[in-house]
Order: sequence, then structure tokens, then C-alpha cells
Amino acid sequence: MVQLWITEHLPGLIIVTAVTVASVLLQSTTLFSKTLPLSSLIIAIIIGMIIKNFIPMPSSTQKGIRFCAKKILRLAIIFLGFKLSISQVLKVGPSAFITILVSSTSTIIFTVWLGRIMGVPLKRALLLGSGVSICGASAVAAVDAIIQSKEEDAAFAIGAVTLFGTIFMFLYPALHGLLDIPDMFYALWAGSSIHEVAQVAAASVAASGQFKAMASTVKMIRVLFIIPLTLILTFLPWNNNVREKGKITIPWFAILFFVMVLVNSFAGLPKNVVMVLITFDNWIMTAAMAGLGLDLSFSSMVNIGARALVLGAVSSAFISILSAIVIGIIL
Repeated sequence: MVQLWITEHLPGLIIVTAVTVASVLLQSTTLFSKTLPLSSLIIAIIIGMIIKNFIPMPSSTQKGIRFCAKKILRLAIIFLGFKLSISQVLKVGPSAFITILVSSTSTIIFTVWLGRIMGVPLKRALLLGSGVSICGASAVAAVDAIIQSKEEDAAFAIGAVTLFGTIFMFLYPALHGLLDIPDMFYALWAGSSIHEVAQVAAASVAASGQFKAMASTVKMIRVLFIIPLTLILTFLPWNNNVREKGKITIPWFAILFFVMVLVNSFAGLPKNVVMVLITFDNWIMTAAMAGLGLDLSFSSMVNIGARALVLGAVSSAFISILSAIVIGIIL
């Protein structure tokens, strides 16, 4: 049985591994670490899509690729918990909680509402809203695991979130200098409204001293919103979630993600062990994104249309403006 599983999955796993290694190596170069900061996750999905659409692959690779895009992804979300501790959350203070609660919740609701008006399918709007309001690619992947949308919807949402988050990554530092934004305000604003963790880290260099780290901490607190969002979506009537009448499939990956946060907070793990776990998570999350890219064709994304892209742009602007307003009121 094990031998059969290996035989069926090995070809795809080899390709995913190659893309993963290439993505991590590329991310460490000056181009992608400083000039145009992109996480290995985004690089992996781009490389995967290029291979999928320009290099013919045998059908024997599909099982391994989809295993990474689905199963490995959930494991990666669990280990994401080691990037955050309760002490980090408490250090930031109530300002961050209030800002995140108001802006993230409102953005998801607003995106779904506007998507309905624009004629964007509900699941597609949910993926865009979760990516914009929580943590980019990781949130899209976590929500997709619950609502089981089309693969091109998930990839499109990740692409849109990456695009607008990258724009914010360059725009925010420019506004910081142009408008002379106080560092406290800027750290809260960047952490609560820029999409990807790597993008927040890049934009935070405009702040001084402790506020650079504060922006990233605020961003990681947003990641915790994966837990209530996936739990809420689990109890909504998605056809793929209800296996039997009255039976709900619990998103254990989200619950275990929070368990890992608690372990990281109270188990007293050595720092070098935590760093190993974080590095491991980065590798397997990159592998999951590689699997998603390797299973997606350009033609399927083109069919999604411009309305979803506009929705992503408006949603991104919404969270940026709203979070700035909330921070202004609080401070």
C-alpha cells in the first residue's frame, strides 16, 4: 500500500521539490530579498504556473502535485503558529486589536457585499476578501481548504493580493516621508492593512527603532484571524463541507495552528528549535504554493475576467483607508 502511494505520488513530488528549492534560493538573492521583496511562496506559484503552461508534463505527476497543494498546505498552516506567541500579541496593546478587528472584519464583509453587486461569484469574493484582510496567500489557501473553490479562483486571488500588496509595499514608505506620518501610526497602519508578511517587513523599514518590529507583529496578529474565519465558514452550508446531514467537518488545521501558537508561547522551546520549525514551515508552505502553481493554467485564469481584479483593488483600498481612520481615532 505504501509502495503504491509512493509510486503514484513520487513524480509530482520530485517536480514540486525542484520548484521549492529553486524558489527558496531565488528569494535569497538581492533581487527578491531587497530590490523587489517577494516571499518564496509567491515565487513558487509563479514558477509553477510557468512550468505548467509552457512545459508539457506527464499525467503521472498530477497526484503528487495535488497532494502538495491540498495536504501539505494544511500542515504548513499548522506550523505557521510558531511564528507568533501570546507575549508578542500582548506587547502590541489594545490599539492593534481594535484596528485589526474593525478593519479585517469590515473588509471581508465589504468585499463579499461589493462582489455580489459586481457579479463576482461568492467563493471568489471570499478568497479575495480573506487574502486582503488577513495574510495574503496563506489566508487564501486556508479559506480555499474550507470552501473548496475552483483552483483558478485561489490562484487568481493569490495573484491579485500579491499585486496590490506589492503596490502598498512601495506606496506606504513614500507616504511615510511625504506626509511625515508618526512611526507609531505607521507601524499600526502597515501591519493592519498591507497584505503579505514579507511586504509588511519591507515597508516597515521606513519606520524607526522598535516600530519596524511592531509592524510585523501587528501583521502576525492578523494571521490569527484565520481561526475564527475558517470556523465560521465551516458552519455555513458549503456543499463540499457537509459530508452527511448534520455532520460538520472541523478545520483541524486552523485549531492546531492556534495550538502551535500556545506551544510556542508556553512550552519554553529553545530559540534554535523554534527557528528550525519556522524554516520548516517556510519550506512546506512554499511547496504547497508550488503545487498550486503547477496545477493551474493561464487560460483558466483569463476566464475569470476584470471584475474580480477591480474587486481586489477596491478591497485593498478599503482596508487601507479604514485602518488609517480607525488608528487616527484611537491615537
